[in-house]
Amino acid sequence: MNEAGDILKTELAAMRSEFSSHMTAVQNMCSKVDFLIGEQREQKKVINEHTGRLDALEQQVIDLQDCSRRSNLHLLGLPEGSEKDDPISFLKRSLPRWLPSLSGKDIEIERAHRVYSRASTDHSKPRVFLFKLLRYNDRNLILNEARRHSPVKANDGAMLSFFPDFSPATAKKRSSFSIIRKELKEAGLQTFLQYPATLKIVMKHGETKLMHLPDEARQFLSSMPSTHSPEMDVA
Repeated sequence: MNEAGDILKTELAAMRSEFSSHMTAVQNMCSKVDFLIGEQREQKKVINEHTGRLDALEQQVIDLQDCSRRSNLHLLGLPEGSEKDDPISFLKRSLPRWLPSLSGKDIEIERAHRVYSRASTDHSKPRVFLFKLLRYNDRNLILNEARRHSPVKANDGAMLSFFPDFSPATAKKRSSFSIIRKELKEAGLQTFLQYPATLKIVMKHGETKLMHLPDEARQFLSSMPSTHSPEMDVA
């Protein structure tokens, strides 16, 4: 009996020792896991900080690009070759013809040229005509007069459209409102796009709404009763 008890005690002691060694190993592993979790948290914090800085820098680049383009205008619909070899002189002669209220205005143009668009697959359409004005106020004047004289036609009857020039990122945000703006116009609501890409909706009674996302504007349109009469949309 004593011999069996001694054997049992020996085995229990061995089991305790083995269990203790396993517990030590588990505790070491837990400590390493805690350390790794802490490291992961710190790394995630650093990544978030870097991501925030990168987003801020990207926005600064976009703002700089938009600023450098603020005096530019896109002219759409001008038939190819109309400007011949002197696009600046052509524009100076043609702008007062297209927009009579510009007659007598000293509008200075720094450069003008055609640009290609990789997104466009319709080669039958004339390329966009881009021109840079010396003064930002002249850019706004042309845009305002183009709206006032709409539709603007070239000498050969071609329909012309003037648009501001923005960075690709800003242009993409603004173009995302195209479909909902058309739907709002059909519902009789007047819309404007404020810089960089905020949709301003003018109600019939003069109240205005600002929408920062197309889905937000679509939800607003869905909530409106369809009792508006069509009004002219302003680009």
